[in-house]
Amino acid sequence: MKALVVWMWLAAGTLLMTGCAKEPGEGGKALIRGTVMAQDINNSTGQPTGDPYPAQEQKVYIVYGDGEFYDDDVDTGPDGEYEFRWLQKGTYRIFVYSETCATCNELDALSTTVEIDDRKQVKDVPTFTVANW
Repeated sequence: MKALVVWMWLAAGTLLMTGCAKEPGEGGKALIRGTVMAQDINNSTGQPTGDPYPAQEQKVYIVYGDGEFYDDDVDTGPDGEYEFRWLQKGTYRIFVYSETCATCNELDALSTTVEIDDRKQVKDVPTFTVANW
């Protein structure tokens, strides 16, 4: 009987420990942040015109872990900056869409992978520059 009670406690402890494994996603204290810039493109030549400027109200997407679809999105602010807050340790993919040409309805996904190693880490993502036809 005593062996059965000890075995039950060990089994319950093992289940609790494996059940607490954290997956990438919300529920932590880490932060991923970055900036999106827009570059005007000349419709006739396909060449950039002027300097890049902050992309306001640009959707930025995040994928938790190795998921196939995005898990959350945010809009950039007036300065083109965005943040994904309250993340746990893990791997994340951040992406934005950029126009491919003036006359087609196609978009390119610009993306980067971010690794959060510390529970309070702040990770800065390289700047995305999207085309504005």
